[in-house]
Amino acid sequence: MKDIKNNISNLLKAMDKNTELDKEFKDSLLNVISSLVDKVEELQVNVETLDENVNLLNDDLSGVQDELFEELTLEELEEYDDEYCEVVCDKCHKPIYIEKDILNRSESIPCPYCGNEFEV
Repeated sequence: MKDIKNNISNLLKAMDKNTELDKEFKDSLLNVISSLVDKVEELQVNVETLDENVNLLNDDLSGVQDELFEELTLEELEEYDDEYCEVVCDKCHKPIYIEKDILNRSESIPCPYCGNEFEV
């Protein structure tokens, strides 16, 4: 970017001289425009790369969220009845199904809906 600013200041100086530097002025102007085009292309490539990376991260996080906060139907819960226990969040009052092994460990658990930490 410093090169572009220097080229612009050179253009301003050439305009101030207002002599037979018409060709020099046009060449300098074309150099500035060419530099700007190169920078814009570089920025476009960077934005495309960032966009692709964000999409990949989003896909990865979606998979993790699906696994962490998987919502089960009542029929599926009945199958896991021996393994899971229903706990109601103190803050949002939504039911959460937690493995009985975790309940036996006496750990604090975050609510997947509101983030409230509660002891079980």
